[in-house]
Amino acid sequence: MDIFYAPKKLFFMKKFTLCICTLLMIAQWGFAQKKMNHAGFIDINGGIGLFPTFVKDAGKMKVPPLTLNMSYRLKENFSVGVFVAHSVTETDMVLLKSGETAKWGNSFSVVGARMAAHVRQIDPWDVYGGLSVGYSVSHIDMMVGNIQKLKDEKGLKENSGNLLMTGFLGFRYAMAEKVGIFGEVGFGVSLATVGISVRLK
Repeated sequence: MDIFYAPKKLFFMKKFTLCICTLLMIAQWGFAQKKMNHAGFIDINGGIGLFPTFVKDAGKMKVPPLTLNMSYRLKENFSVGVFVAHSVTETDMVLLKSGETAKWGNSFSVVGARMAAHVRQIDPWDVYGGLSVGYSVSHIDMMVGNIQKLKDEKGLKENSGNLLMTGFLGFRYAMAEKVGIFGEVGFGVSLATVGISVRLK
């Protein structure tokens, strides 16, 4: 079992979001405007996740999902950027099939790159969707029980890393010339993220 766990009922939603984001980007490239007056700036977004990705095993958040990303607007309808994200979750007491109990914490981090297509901007709104590719690292800290039992039953390792590709949909609302709020849905450390956005021109 991969340490980056999403319930099976979310599998279709993940693939659907990825497909929608891909189609949005293709459409934007195909019908791109030559207008360049909304390009050449940087957006820095800092956010907090509303729904941690580890929804099955995580009983509670110790450190809420935190995300920081920076994107550069190459064209009016296209941006590229980088991101980092981190969360720490802690399970409730879990009864294993062996009859033993276990409790553990999971420190999860992701770093990567992203690209997004932006629908034609209607001030003060900026709506976008895109793809991100990153590398995730998980560290399991056992509080109760044996890590080997957890590995045998759930496939969890003390330390693991994986490539991660996800889609996302989001918006930015400008409250002032250089400050706004943003929200995104996607798959990373959280299923939904909201936060503050600062624009550097």
